[in-house]
Amino acid sequence: MNTQINNSETRHPVFWFNDGSIVFRVENQTFKVHRTLLSRHSRFFASATINVDSGSDLPLDSYVLVDQDRSVRAKDVEVLLEHFYHDASLHSEVQFSRLAAALRVSSPQQLDFPAIHTLSRKQLNLIIPSQYSPESLPEDPEEALALATEYELPSMRKALYYHFVTSPESPFDASSETASPEASPAPETLSAVAHPRPLSPADAKLCTQLMERLIDYFTPVLFTPPATPHMACTDVFADTWMSLVIQPAIEDDGVYKPLETLERIKSIDWAKAGLCKAAGRYTIDAPLRDIQDCSGAFRRQPFMAVLEE
Repeated sequence: MNTQINNSETRHPVFWFNDGSIVFRVENQTFKVHRTLLSRHSRFFASATINVDSGSDLPLDSYVLVDQDRSVRAKDVEVLLEHFYHDASLHSEVQFSRLAAALRVSSPQQLDFPAIHTLSRKQLNLIIPSQYSPESLPEDPEEALALATEYELPSMRKALYYHFVTSPESPFDASSETASPEASPAPETLSAVAHPRPLSPADAKLCTQLMERLIDYFTPVLFTPPATPHMACTDVFADTWMSLVIQPAIEDDGVYKPLETLERIKSIDWAKAGLCKAAGRYTIDAPLRDIQDCSGAFRRQPFMAVLEE
């Protein structure tokens, strides 16, 4: 089969069906698929008009122009068509890069598949939940944050901001606030980049503000031994708080890692130190719950208010 259409177009090796009824080009890839299938789900294809000057040797009655201003990527279209032709369903997808591709290409700004866009948003929120967990982060959190900002995924955005603020490898600093956005490499080149690309100036500023508020909020919690309903237990905290809590936090920068630090405090054998069980629950579990729930109490804490401004 001749895969060349002209000097700049190549038939897609999978999604070129001889019985297809619509042809469209994205970047240098040309797809021939079934218009009825796409038109049922896409506002773009449902309202698309036939282009009478396709610039190729294809039949003019089947060619639909995808304007370059829509910034559609050929690899994103592949993910979309793999879902429609049951090669790889998005309903069970857990890979961030594929869900990000589906979210972009199905958006109203691109090919406008409302149901696929909703499904992609749902799956992304499942794999990057609002309750922060390092294991749930994608390989490229910088791209994930840009995606969450552009497509308004607030719970995912909050979890990613927390990651950038608390991770020593996070690429935000004074230089990133003044760096040119054009300096960031394109997503497809990231595998060859040794260091993370800097955040955008706006995101870097938000991270700086969030870190400042996080420290202001958490420092009193960390450096003040809690009071308990029992005087004897309060004395236990007073005697051990420095060695068991404050010193380890100072050594590993735990002051700006409230989730990790509170989990460590919770894991201490307080009974062995002389604390009764009731006092432990009263003093440790409550602040952990308050800070850990990004979609609830975490969102309402003063240090998260910067994200709502």
